[in-house]
Amino acid sequence: MANKLIIKALACAATAVVLAVMPFAAISQSNLPEIDSLTKIADNAPDTLKAKLYGEICWKLRNYDPQKALEFGEKSYSYAQKCNDLKMEMRALSNIGVCHRNIGNYQEAVENYTKGLELAQQYNVKDQIAYGHINIGNIYLYHDEWDNAQEQLLKALEIGLEIKDSSILAYSYLNLGRINLSLNQNQKAFEYLQNCLVIREKTDDEWDKIATVKKYLGDALSADNKFAEALQFYIPAISGNYDIKDYDLLSDLYGRIAEAYINTNKNDSALYYAEKCLEVSQMRGIDFRIKNAHKYLGDVYVKRGDLQKAIDNYTVVMAYADTFWNARKTYGMENIEYQIDKVKKENEIAMLHKEQELDSAHRLILVLIIVMALGGAVFFALKNRQKRITNKILTSQKNEIEAQNLEISTQRNTLAEKNKLLEEQRREINDSILYAQHIQFSMLPQNNDLNEFFADSFVFYRPRNVVSGDFYWAFKDADYFIFMVADCTGHGVPGAFMSMLGFSALNEIVGREGLRKADDVLNGMRDTIKHTLNKAVNSNMRDGMDAALLIIDKKTNALQYAGANIPFILFRGDEQIIIKPVRNPIGLYVNEKQFESKDFQLMKGDKIYLASDGYQSQFGGPKNHVLKTSGYRRILSDIHNLPMAEQRQIIEQRFDEWRGHYKQTDDIIVVGLEV
Repeated sequence: MANKLIIKALACAATAVVLAVMPFAAISQSNLPEIDSLTKIADNAPDTLKAKLYGEICWKLRNYDPQKALEFGEKSYSYAQKCNDLKMEMRALSNIGVCHRNIGNYQEAVENYTKGLELAQQYNVKDQIAYGHINIGNIYLYHDEWDNAQEQLLKALEIGLEIKDSSILAYSYLNLGRINLSLNQNQKAFEYLQNCLVIREKTDDEWDKIATVKKYLGDALSADNKFAEALQFYIPAISGNYDIKDYDLLSDLYGRIAEAYINTNKNDSALYYAEKCLEVSQMRGIDFRIKNAHKYLGDVYVKRGDLQKAIDNYTVVMAYADTFWNARKTYGMENIEYQIDKVKKENEIAMLHKEQELDSAHRLILVLIIVMALGGAVFFALKNRQKRITNKILTSQKNEIEAQNLEISTQRNTLAEKNKLLEEQRREINDSILYAQHIQFSMLPQNNDLNEFFADSFVFYRPRNVVSGDFYWAFKDADYFIFMVADCTGHGVPGAFMSMLGFSALNEIVGREGLRKADDVLNGMRDTIKHTLNKAVNSNMRDGMDAALLIIDKKTNALQYAGANIPFILFRGDEQIIIKPVRNPIGLYVNEKQFESKDFQLMKGDKIYLASDGYQSQFGGPKNHVLKTSGYRRILSDIHNLPMAEQRQIIEQRFDEWRGHYKQTDDIIVVGLEV
């Protein structure tokens, strides 16, 4: 057990290493201390952990330095075979295939992908079967074989839906979007890509993966000549480029932005991004992207009237185009199918050899039987001696079996003791979490706190786990009633810790410091949380919370609202009024903005609704889609004239019907208040 804990700790430590490398510097491996540290850990780790750690290094370097990544992928595969770790073998083959694909060795890529897929199908490892189809589909996609690519990716999508794997679903939607984009089915491509973006943003996926899908969403809009709208996806994708280790993606993004500016006649901006595209492409030696960069530069210089520079760049494009086209011609669909068939035939030959070995063994047994029959007389003469030898062997085997039984009994007792210890630890952890739930619930406002000021109210509060990252808070004095709904980063225990920080900050700012302006309260909370978490300005951590804050003057019913990503919804009669928040969280954020107060005069009968995003982002329904903001607001429109207790019942019922048999994806809080 101790060894397993050590291995687990090492794995966690290795996985926590982050590649935070700026894309504008020509960086060698010696400039990657994180990779060096992870390599040292892997080199000194037990064999059972080496395969995982070398695989992690391979995956991190796959786009940055695929040739170097390939060396680690081969190490991962070797140790996975040595330790008979079948699942790690499959992952290593997939990683090796990706490296070969990025280098341009398509034959080796297909060979490794197919080996991994065959192994996954043999042992029915569904997630690896899906990744195998995705990988082979990508090779078909690279060679413009859309039907074959789509067939592979639809198989992966079916498995992803079956096992509810968000990563498989995201990859499948992304590549199906790319296929439809190549077929000029831009609207269908946009829908697939939007599905991918929802999943990746919901699961807080790596920045370069989110940037990739935003890049293709921009491509779909550019294909319909909607270049201004395309920039709304391209620019956010590149705004966090310090996280991007995929230099091919970075080069492509610069080029796409340059192309959009060319088509909107912003030639200075186009020239800047075309030069950045060439700079990154040359830095990593990506021939295809270098060709494209010169094409964009040529287009820009045509627009600027500098025909000589345009001709110079187009000449480079033609040189690269010839080389690239010849390389593609040497490896087409027939080679992909050949490699797949080759691996399958190799497996069939291996099975045939095993059968032949078995037939040889049978023939040998038959010969031995004949020899034994011919020598029967000799064996009969030695019968008594053989009997003594046999009895001695049986006695030895009996003693050995008894020793093994004793060892098994000892191991069984040890296992029982360990299971008992684990059960005690599990019970202690559960008791601690239940006590934390009791503490958290005791800090929430009670119904009479709300009904003291409002004519009627409801709260639908459902943590995803035992404790929650969503919370609501109320405060009153002689002149004001103050109320907040908040959605903290994370859920479960991490979210609950963040909610405690929110309670503490509110009690300090509103209770002790006496702030009564909504924007001052949120700005003060942001400062307190950033200081408490001790985050540097350039950190890429995103701990914090979204919130909606109401401050109501008891005498005049004048309301101040300030929001951090959570809107204020009010029904006056059947009119729905939506006041948008500032698109910033309370916490660390790259493009930090000051929060703003918005004033509103409440009237008797007004109904206010505040909610975290957990309700509207729940997956469910007949197609396992998110409910969306529009679905949530339609429900409010249907029920806002009913008594608050009935509204809560319907909100809960609609949620359970939508969710169906799918798991709850996030903490939920919906609050209704009637003036």
